[in-house]
Amino acid sequence: MLNNQTSEGTNETSKLQNNNKSKNKKIALIAGLIIVLGIIIIPRVWAKFNKKEVVCLNNQTQIYEKYKDAVVLVKHTYALQISIKGSEPFQIEVDDNSFEEKTISGTGFFVSEDGKIVTNHHVAEPWKYNETKDDDFSELKNHIATVLPDSIDKKDYKSYLESHWNDYYGGEEEGDYSEEEEIPAKEATVANVDSSSVNNEVNDLISENKSEEKAVTSQIVYTKLEDIKIVPKTVEVSIALHGSKDDWLQCKVIKIADSDEVDVAILQLTTEKLPNSVTDIVDLDNAVQDDSSIKPGTNAILIGYPMGLQLANTRRGIKVQVYEGQINKESDGVSVQYNVTSTHGASGSPVFNECGQLIAINYAGYDEAQGYNFGIVAKHAMSLVE
Repeated sequence: MLNNQTSEGTNETSKLQNNNKSKNKKIALIAGLIIVLGIIIIPRVWAKFNKKEVVCLNNQTQIYEKYKDAVVLVKHTYALQISIKGSEPFQIEVDDNSFEEKTISGTGFFVSEDGKIVTNHHVAEPWKYNETKDDDFSELKNHIATVLPDSIDKKDYKSYLESHWNDYYGGEEEGDYSEEEEIPAKEATVANVDSSSVNNEVNDLISENKSEEKAVTSQIVYTKLEDIKIVPKTVEVSIALHGSKDDWLQCKVIKIADSDEVDVAILQLTTEKLPNSVTDIVDLDNAVQDDSSIKPGTNAILIGYPMGLQLANTRRGIKVQVYEGQINKESDGVSVQYNVTSTHGASGSPVFNECGQLIAINYAGYDEAQGYNFGIVAKHAMSLVE
């Protein structure tokens, strides 16, 4: 009997221990869920009910004074490179401006303490927004495929293309002599020759030579179009601050909007640190999120660098400019129209309402006439930075 009681006591103790372990696991699981939910939900609830109070700035001058140091001049230099059969991309130096380094300018503005800058997609990747909007570079590929034999070794691609680039256009035509190379006429006739028979013989020889040349050329296999890639590459993205004197800070492109119609991108200083001279960033938490509230007739104030350095350069360094107008048309969910003065170089400029809240990022206008300009509504920049 004693043994049975002892055995029963042991079993009960074991059951209690198992129950305790099960309870502890449940408690730990519940605690873990609470912690995870707390990490995700609490900050959002806090942000929703504890938003910074919008302090309405009184006029255009106050808005300018607050944000002039946060708005930067962006310079982007890029070039086209070639890759053949998966080779390392390379750049060639030929008499073709397609391969020359190109520099565009735009505007951006700081939105974070770690040096993030909002600008336009077409400032971050300008080759995707050229005049023809053709980024497959079919003409350049065809040029390369016409002059580059398939047998050329990878290491010789660059030198061969540079020395044979103009073969695409063909050489001098037969009998095309300059005045200096003109063949002098004979002063006296040596013999009486039938000119028609001579002409026939010469034509026959020319025809035979051309046939032989064509036969040799037809044996050459040239590089296939599908083996050629034209790769745009950033040489440098940099920014200059208001009041600086040609001092450029290096940047990198970190994010681009997925939709082509949302012309917004994010740059970041390579130091990932806000410059000391910038005391006020453009606070996206205070931006106008509901673009349906942006009504025609309300004020719109743009701070930026139209015409790039051409207008920005002064005897006292680079200076940002401010322009004011009005909203002309309701937002369509992506962009809003206004009559603020703008042109090339102002792409990426912040557009504020009369209180100094960000309402849009300037991105487009008509060259033919002023007063018809457009900005991507602020909510798209907010979602990209998050």
